[in-house]
Amino acid sequence: MAMKTRSILLMAVLLASAVFAAGAQVPGRVVLGGKAVTMVADVVYSFPVARPAVVAVGGTDQGLGVFLETVYPGFSALPPFDRQAGVEVYASYKPDLVILKSSLKKTLGPGLDSLGVKTAYLDLETPDDYYKDLANVGRIFGDPARATVLIDYYRGVVAMAGRAASSAMAKPGAAKPRVLLVQAVGDGFEVPPDSWIQTLLVEMAGGQAVWKGANPGSGWAKVGPEQVAAWNPDVFVVVSYKEPASVIASRTAADPRYSGLKAAKSGKIVGFAQDFLSWDQPDTRWGMGLLWLADAINPGSMPGYSVEAEARRFFGLFYGLDAAAFDSKILPRLNGTGK
Repeated sequence: MAMKTRSILLMAVLLASAVFAAGAQVPGRVVLGGKAVTMVADVVYSFPVARPAVVAVGGTDQGLGVFLETVYPGFSALPPFDRQAGVEVYASYKPDLVILKSSLKKTLGPGLDSLGVKTAYLDLETPDDYYKDLANVGRIFGDPARATVLIDYYRGVVAMAGRAASSAMAKPGAAKPRVLLVQAVGDGFEVPPDSWIQTLLVEMAGGQAVWKGANPGSGWAKVGPEQVAAWNPDVFVVVSYKEPASVIASRTAADPRYSGLKAAKSGKIVGFAQDFLSWDQPDTRWGMGLLWLADAINPGSMPGYSVEAEARRFFGLFYGLDAAAFDSKILPRLNGTGK
């Protein structure tokens, strides 16, 4: 019986894939999944033409709520499935296309291929990845013009941060601020690897990443108070994915283990900006995160910049949120800005 069911499922998937390959302009049934599905989904939903095609998503709540419900009402009603699900789960939705992070290509790719499920993979790790991946998503959904608009936004943000960093360094006696960025985990902290976007954002924003070289691994690495004290950063940035980062930053500044730091004495222990998601990660929000960091590291280096104004611009451009939607859905969650 199980063999018969699997055969029927395989035939259905092969038929759906054949229809898509035969010339449909955009896939009609799209499934998004994997451990990093939040990043994938936020990219796909930045293309309005793609939104009606999504039939299942492997969960996007990192702990602060489901953002895409504000973009596409009914999103939360889409069939959920485990982010660790196997290929049969993906195939059960009879997708024309499954979109995943490229890190899953070796683990899920062969199984999906064997079932005839068409796949697309996104890197979504660096600015250059975003330029490439947005162009690819634009091709998939038949909207390259939309991809160009979004890529131009990121290129503009990178240029703006670069100008701010150069301006700050042009001042007499200027030196790059020494920055420590950590993720709060329980009662302690972790630092990212050198290759991750968090490290790259600090450097692009004009800071010196003091932990660089200390984490040769492939994930966040624990650091103790003694190591933090030895680094003694000028700016101490706290990331949180499950609670307000500004609350943790305030608690850290008052903690005797950290209150003697330069950053604590100058009021520069700050929580990374966030709404439904933190802006430090390789989500569509990384452009806002870069500008926020540039302002936090070198205050006043971007005349006219405001966290709220930039967030309004981003959510309007990427997700079509008007002033009323922003005020009711995003503004109450805008947190960790250090303002």
